[in-house]
Amino acid sequence: MARIVCFSDNAAVARVVRQGLNDQEHSLHILAASRLTNDLRQAVRHLAPDVILLELSQALDNPHLYFFLRSDQATRHIPIILLSSGARLEQQAAMLGADGYLQRPFAAEQLWNALSTYIMPQTALAAA
Repeated sequence: MARIVCFSDNAAVARVVRQGLNDQEHSLHILAASRLTNDLRQAVRHLAPDVILLELSQALDNPHLYFFLRSDQATRHIPIILLSSGARLEQQAAMLGADGYLQRPFAAEQLWNALSTYIMPQTALAAA
């Protein structure tokens, strides 16, 4: 069972992510993407996610979360998949060095495909 953290302030995105993982046996934690606080830092460290979904919003300047995650010793190795409806998502993901991206709107199958690269090896190990 993988631990997945989704940073999003958008209820529609959170709902799609929940629905996409509904049939899976993974733990999902939705956290706010709009503010980087000490409590948020501690929560991410405590959760020790296997993969992170990070919504990039044009209304929020939240790439700072990406830089925090990559600079923190406890989270720098965790794969990060960007979510956005922005037209330049592919370029942003490449510039940041993200592990993947999903253009919104996306279907549950697309979400699972993006995550499976990072959580399927764990699922196979747990079954062994």
